[in-house]
Amino acid sequence: MLNIKRALGFSLLFWVIIFVIVSILMFLPWIKESETRISVAWWILEIPVVLLLAKWYFKTNHPDAKEGFLLGLLALIVGTILDLIITIPLFISQQSQEPYLDYYSDWKMWVGFALLLALTTFAGYEFDATYTKSDETNSHN
Repeated sequence: MLNIKRALGFSLLFWVIIFVIVSILMFLPWIKESETRISVAWWILEIPVVLLLAKWYFKTNHPDAKEGFLLGLLALIVGTILDLIITIPLFISQQSQEPYLDYYSDWKMWVGFALLLALTTFAGYEFDATYTKSDETNSHN
C-alpha cells in the first residue's frame, strides 16, 4: 500500500530537484543553445535521481512493481499540479502565447514522464529486502 506521506515527500523532492537541475542546465554554455540537449542531459541525470529517491522511499515500504508504478504516477500528478501553478505561469507564459499547450505538447516532456514511470516501476520491481527495513528488525529495536 502506498505510503502517502512518504510518496508526497518523494514527489515534492523530485519536482524541486528537476527544477534546480534543469535551471542549472539552461545556463551551461555547451547545453543552453538546445532544448533537446537540456532534455537529454536531464534524462541521463533523472536515472540516478529517481533510483536514489526510490531507494529512500522503499526503505520503509515493501517494494513491488505496482507500488513503484503508483509512486511514479503520484509524482507525475504532484509535478503537474506544481507546474500548473508555478512553472508555467511564472516562466513559460512570458515566452509563449499558448503556454499550457506548448508545455504539454512537447514530446520531450512526455519522454520524461514515461522515463519516470519506467524507473519507479523498475525500482519497485528490482529493489529487494536489502533496501527495506523488515518488520522483524523494527520489532527488535
